Amino acid sequence: MRYSPLKLALAASLATLAGPALADDWRVLAQFDDRPEGLVADGDGGLFASLFASGRIVRIGADGTVTDIGSIASATGGAAGSTIGIDFDGDDTIYVAFAGHSDLYPWPNDPNVADLACSDSTVLSTGLYAVTVSTGAVAPVATRADGYGFCYTDDPVVMPDGAVLVSDLSRAAIWRIEPDTGAATLWSDDPLFDPGARPLSGFGVGPNGIALGADGASVYAVTGGNPMLVRIPLNEDGSAGAGSMVTYGYDNLDGLEVGPDGAFYLTEAFRSEVWRVAPDAASREQIGAPAGAPLGGPASLAFLGDSLCVTNLDFFGMLPPEHANTVVCKSGVLPQ
Repeated sequence: MRYSPLKLALAASLATLAGPALADDWRVLAQFDDRPEGLVADGDGGLFASLFASGRIVRIGADGTVTDIGSIASATGGAAGSTIGIDFDGDDTIYVAFAGHSDLYPWPNDPNVADLACSDSTVLSTGLYAVTVSTGAVAPVATRADGYGFCYTDDPVVMPDGAVLVSDLSRAAIWRIEPDTGAATLWSDDPLFDPGARPLSGFGVGPNGIALGADGASVYAVTGGNPMLVRIPLNEDGSAGAGSMVTYGYDNLDGLEVGPDGAFYLTEAFRSEVWRVAPDAASREQIGAPAGAPLGGPASLAFLGDSLCVTNLDFFGMLPPEHANTVVCKSGVLPQ
């Protein structure tokens, strides 16, 4: 997994096209002093977001007003790490994926040591955390300190039975965690998640964004190493079936949301693109790119009314200051 000079130069040139002028009905909803990563609807006309470096969890109103909910730093002991994907149970709990950083093997700053970073036994904070919205209280649900082999926990999704599935970017797998007991099992390490020795994107990573399908019968995941949308059917007992490829032909995919229209919405982190894939995957439409939108390393997605909103993780720091560290939204994506 290498960041080639050519790829970095290409990303930089694309990002500069985002410029000060907004186009294609994209607008900046909120801006922070840290990079936003996770995003989910709050069920009350706003959004929840996670901030990558500080661990803060915030609420964003429809008018862009930001209020703090809490910070998972209170439960990690201030451990250095990445606060990544989030999901909301629709009641009072936000589940947050956190990946602790290794002092010995500085992944993700050095992408070539991802496997070694996973084996650093001194990293204990990686795992899933629960934030209580009404009080701001934070507690670990399941972490490496409990003996689980999490590597880079990335994106959670709350299942209908209350369990939480969490993608593991570097282990190339999806975990199932029971919030009531903290028990964790490896739910799927499907071969389609494996980036292999020569990943097509050049990034040696597996599943990133995950989401429950519109019919509730499958879980979908986007992959970064060999970029594709993967379907994992749910067996009757809740276990994972064999994966199948739904669509491919992208670069390093990051975020995934299944819209109320049943379509799949994807973010591509390196080329800074946002895509809509039809429910039957028969067609796709690019609905955002740096040439016409303030996008830089878009990560998670969520809907706000008829608008699709995304977090600009901008991992390579290529957005201009007025668009950096933002949640941006495109209006009119969903019919009203």
